[in-house]
Amino acid sequence: MTEQTKYRHTGRINPSKYAHMRWLYLILGFVFFALGVIGAVLPVMPTAPFILLAAGCWARGSKRFYLWLINHKHMGKYIRDWEERRAVPRRAKWLACIMMSFSSSMLLLTVPEAKAWVAWTVALVCFCVGVYLWRLPDA
Repeated sequence: MTEQTKYRHTGRINPSKYAHMRWLYLILGFVFFALGVIGAVLPVMPTAPFILLAAGCWARGSKRFYLWLINHKHMGKYIRDWEERRAVPRRAKWLACIMMSFSSSMLLLTVPEAKAWVAWTVALVCFCVGVYLWRLPDA
């Protein structure tokens, strides 16, 4: 099977010209991918940012793993939508905002009063991320 029939999408592959940087990108891609898989199982960790970081690293470090990831039957569509149009599915926007609201609320309720500034800072960051997400186009 040739490479063009094996992979439907080719994406934007821009490998680093230095071998040591390709190795660094390859390793970072595996680390971010592992964190993304953990995030798919644990509700306290995000999945999408880590998978997008893995795709970005593998696009610079490993053509084979990058093509595998963007053609993956579950994760590939989200990566392609992000790379082509910077688009996020509406369901993901809602889920992210609900989880950030829940996490910020729990933090505000459980942090001691002396450290309330930390909780408010986290809530402000989550609010800004939510605004950014809703300004992106729907996938």
